[in-house]
Amino acid sequence: MRIGFSLYLFLLFSILAQNLSSISNQPPTKPVEFIVGKVLEKTQNNDQLKKENLTYKRIYTVESLNDKKEVVNKDKEEVVLIEKGGRERTLERNGKGNKGNSRVSAPKFDLIKALESLIKFHDFEINRIDMIDNRPYYLISFRPKADRSRTNDDVEEIIVRSEGWMYVDLEKFYISQITVWITRSYSRGWGIFNLTRANVDMAQEELDGIIVMKSIKLIDKYSFFGFDTFEKQTWTYQDYQF
Repeated sequence: MRIGFSLYLFLLFSILAQNLSSISNQPPTKPVEFIVGKVLEKTQNNDQLKKENLTYKRIYTVESLNDKKEVVNKDKEEVVLIEKGGRERTLERNGKGNKGNSRVSAPKFDLIKALESLIKFHDFEINRIDMIDNRPYYLISFRPKADRSRTNDDVEEIIVRSEGWMYVDLEKFYISQITVWITRSYSRGWGIFNLTRANVDMAQEELDGIIVMKSIKLIDKYSFFGFDTFEKQTWTYQDYQF
């Protein structure tokens, strides 16, 4: 009798272990459109929570690159303090304390605006579910729709020329990582400005129930009036305080 019961427990735990180990191969329980819509809603709510509760620093650097993507010069470094309520002020610029009210360099990648544009112009696909640090994440890829609408907005015109992927927390619906790159060049002003490369990598993490930015990296290559620029722009975030 004991042998039979032990065998039953062994078989039961074996089945459970197989189910847990194969989580990445299970089909998603929710449609991808619902998931991405929930991500946008959570991101908008979380943005308000950050403004109401957090003070932190943003360090912005610009580095010139050569054709091998090697850094050849550090062109700019700016330390900005974001205070509770969202007010921003520059603390340092190129290693020197800020004097007066110099202009703050805002990030060129806005997650909320990017998500709104992606939902309008892209198709999404859940590739699989991955376990990262013992938490399950959707790996979702996206690419432009074949029959997209025209737009007169510069940001949207760049977005509709882009594709990429993102990791979304399965339970809390926030983006931990997103990578986006353009697949077609973008010009304006009869070719005066021509963007041929733009790669964005963004990472977030959870801090006491609020999702905070870790870093944004943008590598872009463009020409303006015939002068070429190949650079890496980085925004890193630190010293979060409630």
